[in-house]
Amino acid sequence: MPILGQVPQGGEKTATGRRPGRRVDKEFLSIALLVALGVVLHRLEALLPLPSPWVKLGLANIMTLVALVFLGMRAAFLVAFLRVALGSIFGGTFLSPAFFLSFAGGLSAAAVMALVYMNGKSPFSMMGVCLAGACAHMAAVFFSVQFFLALPNAFYALLPFFFSVALFSGYLTGTIANNLIGRFRREGVSLS
Repeated sequence: MPILGQVPQGGEKTATGRRPGRRVDKEFLSIALLVALGVVLHRLEALLPLPSPWVKLGLANIMTLVALVFLGMRAAFLVAFLRVALGSIFGGTFLSPAFFLSFAGGLSAAAVMALVYMNGKSPFSMMGVCLAGACAHMAAVFFSVQFFLALPNAFYALLPFFFSVALFSGYLTGTIANNLIGRFRREGVSLS
């Protein structure tokens, strides 16, 4: 076992139990790139005028879906968590209610997309996966707002509006993600 800070030689394993090499480095860099792109989309999305402070288009979820398709469920959750955390730090909302709404929505969308995608064995297209993720995101945000702000039950009358926005945003992100993933596959791009 190499000493901390010492580069492993030959067949020795690193502190994480993996052998050093190109695959680990490429996966790490791919996750870092997806997180960075997700943070940029997260911050750009905050600049868009939207009808409610709790409504987002979910453009950053595209990077979560790309991570899910090319790197797996663990990487998708990591991308979702890091992009929300870093995006809120850069936006000045870390540990505020907006952070927790984004966190709940991002992780619930990642969980539902992973469940629906099933490692590529899903009967659903990328559009269906994105629509399910958008609805999960909106449901998590809606119930988090209800929990944090203890709004009256009349707030539930807004559910149709929120889910119609979720369908629109799921369709938009699904279209973009489908084109992006298709392009990556056609070009032979490998993230792992």
